[in-house]
Amino acid sequence: MDDAPLMLVGSGLLLAMIGSYGLGSVLHGVLLRGRPDTSTNDESYVLSGVFGLLALLMAFGFSLAIGRYETRRELVTSEANAISTMASRLSLLDEAQRAALLTPLATYARARAQSGLIDDDTRWEKAAREAALQCDGFGKRLFATLRSMPPDTRGPSLTQAYNDMCDVATARHAARKARLPAEVLLLLALYCCAGATMLGYTLAGTGKRHLLASAIFFALLSSAFVTILDLDRPRGGAILVPQEELETVARSIA
Repeated sequence: MDDAPLMLVGSGLLLAMIGSYGLGSVLHGVLLRGRPDTSTNDESYVLSGVFGLLALLMAFGFSLAIGRYETRRELVTSEANAISTMASRLSLLDEAQRAALLTPLATYARARAQSGLIDDDTRWEKAAREAALQCDGFGKRLFATLRSMPPDTRGPSLTQAYNDMCDVATARHAARKARLPAEVLLLLALYCCAGATMLGYTLAGTGKRHLLASAIFFALLSSAFVTILDLDRPRGGAILVPQEELETVARSIA
């Protein structure tokens, strides 16, 4: 489901709910054939419970997806701040030492900003590995510079800034790979179809199908489901994690 186009997923769920609605109507006719239908009120109570639970599941899915989106967005800002702090603390060094370290740091910042814009997971993994190698190269130069200096308070300050920069990069990598469990999304989709089946079954007992209203309702449910998927995808779809902070820092260092 991660790689499927969002429009295809939404359309598929919409068609599945419409089919489930029709199935519910057919089941009502088959199960109550030749018998008087006196259970409409009871079925309405069950229907209310079904859609109440569906609303709860939707809210749960939205909460998880928005939480992951906000985490990714905040980590972009944190990484931009960490790289900016690293660049600022390089000012503690002599001008020649600072210039020698600022160039690889700027290259790393650009690589991190560009990797965040890649939507394909395979190319993103490759770009992330290349950026990690650049970070390691910068670290080796930094520590070589620190070893050539007399011990003072600049060493711990620069080392801490470098460690923070690496830690945030690792956290961003983990946050991008984290997705909503497929089982949760499947359960939500199945429950949408179950609710549509129950709606068709109940409305068949009233003799009023309300086809247009039901179709609009199913379209809204499909849109909500697609929005959850969109929020859960870091670079796919319409809701994207902004990278402006990293791009700004990369330009300022260069």
